[in-house]
Amino acid sequence: MTTPAMAQAGRWRAVVALLGILVLSGCSTLSAFASGGVRGTQEFGVTVPTRHSDSTAVGLVTDYGQCDKAERQVASMVTQWETDAVVTSGDNSQGVAGCTPFTESVGEYFGDFIHGPDGPRLFPSTGNHDYEDAGAGLDAYANYFSYLPHNSDDKGRWYSVRVGQVAFFILDSEAPAKDLDTQRAWLQRSLAAAPKDVWKVVIFHRPPFTSGPHPPLTQMSPSAGWTYREWGADLVLSGHQHYFEDVVVDGMHYVTTGVGGKLLERPCPATRTAGSQTCVDGPGAALIRADSTRLSLEYRTLVPGSTPALVELSR
Repeated sequence: MTTPAMAQAGRWRAVVALLGILVLSGCSTLSAFASGGVRGTQEFGVTVPTRHSDSTAVGLVTDYGQCDKAERQVASMVTQWETDAVVTSGDNSQGVAGCTPFTESVGEYFGDFIHGPDGPRLFPSTGNHDYEDAGAGLDAYANYFSYLPHNSDDKGRWYSVRVGQVAFFILDSEAPAKDLDTQRAWLQRSLAAAPKDVWKVVIFHRPPFTSGPHPPLTQMSPSAGWTYREWGADLVLSGHQHYFEDVVVDGMHYVTTGVGGKLLERPCPATRTAGSQTCVDGPGAALIRADSTRLSLEYRTLVPGSTPALVELSR
């Protein structure tokens, strides 16, 4: 005879068993924000499966939402690389007339990385135009990139994603001061919690070290308490300036990662800041390759036969 107490105990045993299955399978509440090949974990907002267990390839575009021929060519180049994922350094919209933010500026060119059979594989950061452009704004951004992991209050503006050998920590440099403080604490914790054997790459839109024409974002520099290297970061990537530049400060590479369209490209500045190692102008994209001992970033322009700008790290 089954009593009500026995039935209740049976239901609790079933719940405990189900929770055990979820834990063993690596599920978390963050997995609700992902689909297809992307899954949530406790360590990272999402983890992307890679084609090869011992190597990783990631495309990087920035300031690309221009809806011009060059954006199409850049997207084609990145697709041909057969990367495991794509990340951005912001300005997924660029304020170009007739180029609808996100649905067109991103979807018409990089939509396969979002809606493809392997699930979403494009992981953006916010730029000033993503906030400011007519038809853009934080709600539109969050709605379009709805698969991004996020807390109830940040709408996917800062999060982490692991792609094979590389962990990306994506931030919102456009946030108000109180949110910058929140992100700084989050980044320090997240870098400390990351596995020791992955490369740790931090991405946000406005560079803390740059030759211009826009001023450096000193609010996110080491002098303001953002001690990336001390916290365990290997590389800091930004956009905003519309050219490629590698600035080395205290052994850390701070890379401004180029421009993804031709309408808004800019030349390298005539005078460069202290620590500037390389400057390359012209539309293009970066290819990040990594294995257990080496990470390289190549900025490849659309000029046939041009030599890529190279940033290389080893351990």
